Amino acid sequence: MVSSTRRALVEEIAGHDRLVEVGVGDRPGVARALAERGCRVVAVDVEPGDRTRAAAQETESEEVAGSLRVRRGDILALADGKSERDGDPLADPDDDADGRTAVGAVYACHLPAELQSPTVALADRLDAACAFTTLGFEEPVVPVRRRSVDGAVLYVARDGERGGPPPDPE
Repeated sequence: MVSSTRRALVEEIAGHDRLVEVGVGDRPGVARALAERGCRVVAVDVEPGDRTRAAAQETESEEVAGSLRVRRGDILALADGKSERDGDPLADPDDDADGRTAVGAVYACHLPAELQSPTVALADRLDAACAFTTLGFEEPVVPVRRRSVDGAVLYVARDGERGGPPPDPE
């Protein structure tokens, strides 16, 4: 079951074809919901959990409209591109002939303060939108626009057609 906060995150980013989830751990609900809506999701964590790996296998065997691929990767290395020298964990077999399809959004659930800056840096590097939820007791440490969706608070660090910083609040 996906919580109301996570459903709100799905609603916010489901319009993007290709997405990267940072710090998926063993919580594949958002990635799975996005794959079921036809999105191509690469879920990254330093140690992806068994439930997440199982969800990825289920999306293949159930012929879900999108895809869910699970990769090991460190957001600190991904943010500055260092991980690509050992192969790109964000690569998708369905990418275009150049080996890359533009990532539309980078997102995270329960993103701790210490990972917010590198997550936004990854979105900047990929020229992608960026949205996340926090652990609940922490305020964002990066510039964001707050969005309330169905009573849940989402933080948007980059939005627009190809990313870009959120507009200044008026």
